[in-house]
Amino acid sequence: MSRSRVTTLRDWGAGAVMSREIDRGDLCAGARMLDLGVAGLEVKRFHPLTAQREPCRAGTEHDDVVHLIVPQHGTVNATWSGLRDTVTVGDIYALDLAGLEEMNLQADGRDHLELVMLTVPKPLLPLRGDAMAALLGHGVSADGGMGGLLKQFIDDLSDEKLSLSPADRQRLGVVLVDLVAACLSGPLESEHDPRSSSQREALSLRLRAYMQRHLHDPELSPRTVAAANYISVSYLHRLFQEQGDTVSAWIRDQRLGRIRRDLADAAMADVPIYEIAARWGFGQPGDFSRAFRTAYGVSPREFRSGTACRS
Repeated sequence: MSRSRVTTLRDWGAGAVMSREIDRGDLCAGARMLDLGVAGLEVKRFHPLTAQREPCRAGTEHDDVVHLIVPQHGTVNATWSGLRDTVTVGDIYALDLAGLEEMNLQADGRDHLELVMLTVPKPLLPLRGDAMAALLGHGVSADGGMGGLLKQFIDDLSDEKLSLSPADRQRLGVVLVDLVAACLSGPLESEHDPRSSSQREALSLRLRAYMQRHLHDPELSPRTVAAANYISVSYLHRLFQEQGDTVSAWIRDQRLGRIRRDLADAAMADVPIYEIAARWGFGQPGDFSRAFRTAYGVSPREFRSGTACRS
């Protein structure tokens, strides 16, 4: 087995994990990248090494993207904001680059290890503040449940024999982001649910299902949701606050996610943007445009044009 070398995480790039941070000599042949529009996927092979951040680089830079590391062969020992975790085959590890301090890559008896690396912008995930921070620096088991579904989807996308059109990649990117959100949110919801009774869990699922079905209704609000489900508005807010979110923000994010999916769909290229927004409950074009730019950093028109150029 090759002996692990020590290198420095000198230049943190926001585009892809460990592309410029580690010397090219540490990479093996066979790396491939898949542009999924709203997300990125890379398969890379590394020689064993230990990578450390320079002390002067510590801070909050590049914290707007969540990276997920999925070992295919080998083991990753990571330190993120003082938290140490070991991630191996069958695990999914979430982090942002701002808190990553050290990574030790072990090949487990081979001459190299292979990692799948995903990049997902934080605004696309339905978690904010403390709820988002609680996700990072921890491995999530991919043995069954949502983790297993996500791992299988990642494995399928990573297959070198897979051939996808640009439009297919755009659609699968949206599916991937939804699976990532579901996988990461599950453990957090259980942890933040102090009663964790079957009745409370069923209520939370029913509330979200109701809101999903009524996203097209511009009158959807905490008041109408609470009334339709026979609970108080304050109790509804409390359920969401325990998960680091608000009802209105969740509704907005879900609507924006559906609109983003439709704007990336080549089959809907001729449907006016304002019409798509109205279909998902945005009655005022100005409010929608501002919300979309705040969430994704570009206007709806710029987003659609960008996806069209890649198709």
